Amino acid sequence: MEKSIFIKHPSKLLSDLYSKKNYQGANPFDAKILFVGRDPNWAIDLESKEMFNFVSEYLTDGISFWKTHNIHHPFLLPNYKGDGKRYHKIFSKLKVDSNESSKISFVELLGFPTTGMAKKNNKIFLEYLISEENRNHLIELNNLLNDFEKTIFIAWGLIEDFKFLNRKTGLFKKFAELDKSEMNISDLNEFENIYIHRHFSDAISNITLEKMEIKLKQQLQKTTANTRYK
Repeated sequence: MEKSIFIKHPSKLLSDLYSKKNYQGANPFDAKILFVGRDPNWAIDLESKEMFNFVSEYLTDGISFWKTHNIHHPFLLPNYKGDGKRYHKIFSKLKVDSNESSKISFVELLGFPTTGMAKKNNKIFLEYLISEENRNHLIELNNLLNDFEKTIFIAWGLIEDFKFLNRKTGLFKKFAELDKSEMNISDLNEFENIYIHRHFSDAISNITLEKMEIKLKQQLQKTTANTRYK
């Protein structure tokens, strides 16, 4: 099977982990900061790799994994060389401390694991997106994105996906009229409680990352203060 073929991940072990928690890091309903991506993409041979035990540990309890290993994701392990490493290396530039792990969640448009590049088979990705299997996940995600208590970071490319989903399902109404021509892909764009930026795996600038770091730290400090005085 070619590496670039985009399909639902064939690993039963990985799918079982996602059936229990279809997110990474903290539970998104409890977290204060959400990072939203397209699909939870993993190497097709992940289950046979030595690091699968770390992946299982991470997907079972992402908060504990971060505190135990002092890295937010197993792709940052020194022996991992595959896809996804750049995304998480760039995220690390935001300098989030492991003590904040309970406040950070990574969620995707798809609630089940995939392999291969979605961009190379967008037709299949869109079919997965509006499938019955993904429906409840989308409803939950829509509720999360309408929670103004949260600070949400979204990659630029997801805007069109949300517009597509709104046309097909009626969900994600706030994105229906969002005009990309009024935003700058090279900057950090603010929309309600949502910040739209270039994807971490793309050519995101250090200036954008610095702005994201400031917003992130402000929100984390605010939630810490709110917790202290409750």
